[in-house]
Amino acid sequence: MKLNLSDEPVTAELLAESLRRKGSAVIAVNGTSMHPTLQMGWRVFLEPIRAEDLRVGEIGVFRGEHYLTIHRLVFRERDASGALTLVFRGDYNRVRERVEAAAVVARVVAVEVPGPRRGIGRIVEVSPDVLARFYRLTHLAARIVRPIAPVLRPAGAAPVGRIGRAARALFSFAERCLSFFLPERR
Repeated sequence: MKLNLSDEPVTAELLAESLRRKGSAVIAVNGTSMHPTLQMGWRVFLEPIRAEDLRVGEIGVFRGEHYLTIHRLVFRERDASGALTLVFRGDYNRVRERVEAAAVVARVVAVEVPGPRRGIGRIVEVSPDVLARFYRLTHLAARIVRPIAPVLRPAGAAPVGRIGRAARALFSFAERCLSFFLPERR
């Protein structure tokens, strides 16, 4: 089933139904938030996936209130009750979106890159790029540091503090620098 992303809630329902019945779907990218990894008008091939199975660094599709979004998973976290929250981000923007696990619909497995002539394109499998590897590495580091973080922070200190703000700034800077190494054309 081929669907264009739109602001209509029925689009998300049709995509979910197609994925459930057929096991795959093809939709067109509408937007620039994942540029240069995914470009406007490219078609992406999707496979259904549970949120628990989506790996950090992979590109996923999730439902918003009235729309579908294709962004990269940058972090996974569980709250005290064990509920999974996923943090997504577009390669071209800095906004991070916190999404409940139930909102995840699919993962991007391949991209059809248009060729020089109309109707002639090539299909390229989506494989881990420099940003995917960076997010996987930082997620692993966070999982290692998180248990000892309270020990490193003095009692009564603010949860983030100067070190936390410096780490976040360094992380943001590294994200921006690494995005320059994303391939313009696959």
